[in-house]
Amino acid sequence: MKTPNPTRKPSSSIRIAVVEDHALMRELLVNGLKKEPNIVVSFHAANGKEFFEKLANKEIEIAIVDLEMPEMDGKEVLEILQRQHPDIKVIILSMHTNIWMVAELIQMGAKSYMKKNCTFEELVDALYNVKFKGYHTSDIVGEAMFLQADNKAKKEAMMINFNFSERDLLVIRLICSGSKSTEIAERLHLTRKSIDGIRARLFKALNAKTPADFARKSIENGLYQPIDTELSH
Repeated sequence: MKTPNPTRKPSSSIRIAVVEDHALMRELLVNGLKKEPNIVVSFHAANGKEFFEKLANKEIEIAIVDLEMPEMDGKEVLEILQRQHPDIKVIILSMHTNIWMVAELIQMGAKSYMKKNCTFEELVDALYNVKFKGYHTSDIVGEAMFLQADNKAKKEAMMINFNFSERDLLVIRLICSGSKSTEIAERLHLTRKSIDGIRARLFKALNAKTPADFARKSIENGLYQPIDTELSH
């Protein structure tokens, strides 16, 4: 017999919205959640633009938001809600499994991240946890938070050992993302010669011989967090 989730309070309802671009997935989610006695689906939307249009006339506490959608994706929805409606909590729902992306979304303010292969029961638990605890730690969220903490410790050690400045960290990120010295110089309003000097010092500090080697060691030491731009459901 399953132990009841202690965060579930039968007398308290949860007003939610479902934002999902796949019609079938959206219908299954909405119909399933409507059967839960204490969950009220205030509305649903096919993308972020439609979500905000409907939100103008509805009140919700939690939004379940698909990560990749046309006309305004889940990340954009989260950013706007954080600025304009910080009281509305967001659960990101996606099949995307990049740990760095999950860590970034949690850092941006998402209260949980659920993979689409989770069970319906797990999603309902997430809603109750977010409602009453303020967050829900799914397996992938736990991994992302551990990885983030581990890399933060490594980064702090590197900052102390090599006395890296915030400008150094920006140069590291730009190098790892493929920017050339001339591009970095223009962005930072420095000379090409200055950037070449910083670049040489950073490569020496990380004992890196090639840009690929430099990027790998930057990632390993928490100095750079790659975020995939090609997302999947």
